Amino acid sequence: MAISRYKLAAQLLALAMFTGLALWHYLMRHYDLILPPALLACGLLVSLPLQWLGRLRPALADYLMLVGALTLFAIEAPGCANGMLWLGLPAVVSLLVLSLPLAVLLNVALVPAWTLLLGGTHVSLLTLSMGWWLALSAALVLSSLDARRRRALRLPQWRRDPKLPRQALQRSLAIEVARAHALGRPLSVLVLYVPQLDQADDQFGTELREALSHAFSHAVVNDSRHSDLLGEYRENVFCLILPNAGESGALAAARRLAATVATISRPETGPLESFSRVCMLQHGEATAHFLTRLDNAATKLLEPLA
Repeated sequence: MAISRYKLAAQLLALAMFTGLALWHYLMRHYDLILPPALLACGLLVSLPLQWLGRLRPALADYLMLVGALTLFAIEAPGCANGMLWLGLPAVVSLLVLSLPLAVLLNVALVPAWTLLLGGTHVSLLTLSMGWWLALSAALVLSSLDARRRRALRLPQWRRDPKLPRQALQRSLAIEVARAHALGRPLSVLVLYVPQLDQADDQFGTELREALSHAFSHAVVNDSRHSDLLGEYRENVFCLILPNAGESGALAAARRLAATVATISRPETGPLESFSRVCMLQHGEATAHFLTRLDNAATKLLEPLA
C-alpha cells in the first residue's frame, strides 16, 4: 500500500526528531535518557519500508508516533526547566494522527496526568488558562477546516453512483450466467480490491472513503465496455462482470483498469492501487458454485501480503 505524502512527511519528521534527541542526549552524556528516543526511532525506521511494501498498516505507525510523543513528554518534561514546552508535543501529534474528537478527548483526559508530572513548579493559573485558550482555538480552527473538507467531499445529489449494490450485482450475475450457458459464450468476473478505501475509512472518515469509492467507480465504468457491470461485492471489494470475455480479455482489462485507477489520487491516501483476481465461468457451472468461487477470490485479496 502506498504511503500518502502527508503521512510520509509526518513520519520522517518524527524519525528526525527522535534521532536528533537521542544524539543530543549522547552528546550531553545523558546516557539514561538515550534509550526511549532511540527505540522509537528504530521502530519508525523499520515501519517505513514495511508500510511501503504493504506489510504494515500506516495506522500502526501513527499510533507508534503517538505513544512515542506521550513517552517522551513523560520522561523529558519533569526534569526540564521549561517543561510546559513539551506539552505541545503530544497535543500536536494527537491532532495529526487522530480525528478531532478523539484528539481533544485524549488531551482532556490526560490533563490530570500532565499536572501530576509537571507539578506546581511549571503549572500555574496563567499557563493553564493560556494552554486551554490555545487548545480551544486550535480545536475551533481544525473543526472549521474539517467541516470545509467534508463539504468539499460531499458529492452533488444528481451524480448517480454507477456501481450496483450487492443484491443487484448477484441478480445480474445470475442472468449473465444463464445467458452464457444458453449461448455457449465465455463469462469472466474481475474481482477488485482497493486497500486505500480501508485506510481512508479508518483514518479520515466515511466522507473521504465515499468520495474515493465514487471516483473509483466512475473511472472503472468509463474505462469499460457498455455491457460490463460493476458492483460492490463486499466492503471495498468490487466485481466487474465481463460478458463474452475469456481469461486473456479479463487479464487485459485488469491491467488497463489498474493504470486507470492509479490516476486517482488524494493527498491523504496517495494514488489508488487495485489488486485483482480473474474468475472464469466453467462449463455447466451453477450460479451458486460460481458465487462461492468469487467469495474465495475476495477472501484471498483481503488476506495480508505474504
